[in-house]
Amino acid sequence: MKKIIAMLLALLFVIALAACGSKTEEAASAPVATQAPAAEQKQETYTSSQGTVDGFDPNQKTEFAMNTSESVRTFNIGEVDPSLFATPILVTSFGQSADTSMMDAIMKRSGVKDYAFNALATDADIKNYKTVIIVCGASSKGLGAAGISEADETARAEKIMAAINETNPAVIMCHLGGSMRRGVLSDKLTDMVLEVAKYMVVVEDANFDGKFTTVAQEKNIPLTYLFAIKDGMDVFSALFNK
Repeated sequence: MKKIIAMLLALLFVIALAACGSKTEEAASAPVATQAPAAEQKQETYTSSQGTVDGFDPNQKTEFAMNTSESVRTFNIGEVDPSLFATPILVTSFGQSADTSMMDAIMKRSGVKDYAFNALATDADIKNYKTVIIVCGASSKGLGAAGISEADETARAEKIMAAINETNPAVIMCHLGGSMRRGVLSDKLTDMVLEVAKYMVVVEDANFDGKFTTVAQEKNIPLTYLFAIKDGMDVFSALFNK
């Protein structure tokens, strides 16, 4: 009996070994799964702001010699005649950037009297003022917050310019956003104002291509460069508190 049991156990052991060998051969002959190649990462490219977002081209740095610095806060080209700029004064925006609110703060802190702040002023408002300060610089955030499109803002600017040509107030063009507020739409709006401006106030960083210096020289328009926006307080305090 013991011999019979031993023979059965041996037979079972052989059968088990054969089964394992079969599975091993199947695994060896099965095709090996290959890992799918990772999707190729798409390289992002930079699209110019066109002057409709809060920034010019951050990948493009232009080195140029500035007249202003930490120690020289303002720099003048030509002489300003304060008598040209009477009150009441309107401060408005071409482009709806936050720089217009900064101009409002400058006027308040400079103690300027008899001025109104209306970023969305219309052509009908122009006749009520003897001096109009237009802060140029387009911002998609500002336009979006105001609920208007680039086309709407351009049309509004054109109507205001027509009213200015008709009523002839003294116009001051302010560009306070530096190089970050340059671009196609910003420059288009700025150029409208430069056609009639009697004075320019510009944060000098925006003059990386010499644009404002060239206009000042060719059109004989006085120009004040600021090292920073806050330096405008001294400029407008001296201009209007006379």
